[in-house]
Amino acid sequence: MTESLKSFFDNLPTNHWSSILIAVLSVIFIVYSIYFYFSKEGKDERGKKIISTASFISFIITVVLMSVLNNNAVIFDIISKNELSFNWILNFFVLVISGVEAIGILILRRIK
Repeated sequence: MTESLKSFFDNLPTNHWSSILIAVLSVIFIVYSIYFYFSKEGKDERGKKIISTASFISFIITVVLMSVLNNNAVIFDIISKNELSFNWILNFFVLVISGVEAIGILILRRIK
């Protein structure tokens, strides 16, 4: 598994599609979260509960991802080769965090 990750990060300068996809999806998720926050539904009591629950879940994911990045020697060995791979991992973590927030809002809107 680490060999495939190493080859992916070695070829990252030629894999612009992954960086562009991550950036586009992150922007979409962040814009949706901001849109919901300022919408009429996000300003009432139910909307505030949805936002707070989704934000708490994304905070937990943030803490988990930070601890994985801090304590995992395999990831550090793979991404320490160049700056581009480290930036890609950080952008991927932003995608995961913003995706959890936006998907949490979508799911909680349907449940509550």
